[in-house]
Amino acid sequence: MKPGKDYIGLGVGAIITNGHGEVLLLKRPDTIAPERTTAGMWSVPGGEVDFMENSEDAVKREVREEIGVEIEVVEPIEYHDQILEGSKVHWHCQSFLSKIKSGEPKILEPNKCDALEWFDSKNLPKNCGIGHVVVPLYKLGLVSKSEYKKRLKNTPES
Repeated sequence: MKPGKDYIGLGVGAIITNGHGEVLLLKRPDTIAPERTTAGMWSVPGGEVDFMENSEDAVKREVREEIGVEIEVVEPIEYHDQILEGSKVHWHCQSFLSKIKSGEPKILEPNKCDALEWFDSKNLPKNCGIGHVVVPLYKLGLVSKSEYKKRLKNTPES
């Protein structure tokens, strides 16, 4: 059985900022598993919470596994549900504002990430996820209300 497909998956994501108005995003490959909602899109480091693991530990582990850095979780930002009715995918996700404690970001799992880049929060790539990127940045005041509304209208849910 697969989380997010056969039962609700619990996911976490790290909104990693650098103090200069930039956020670290990674691009998910088009070939990522169909139960993932970010295929082909810019997203944030993160992934699935393991059984008996708390969410904060999970986001630290996922970031370490994907991009090789240790993070400090500053604060939880929000929860959101990703429900894609057509493909029967359902994830419940939590975002955390984070900053890098040590290490340099690099791609460690090329099957899950094929690009890694810092973006100005006011100049995000067109194909970045709503739930994973735009909503948390809007809640932090790093994306304007007009940009948030425009992206909600023009971007597929992810």
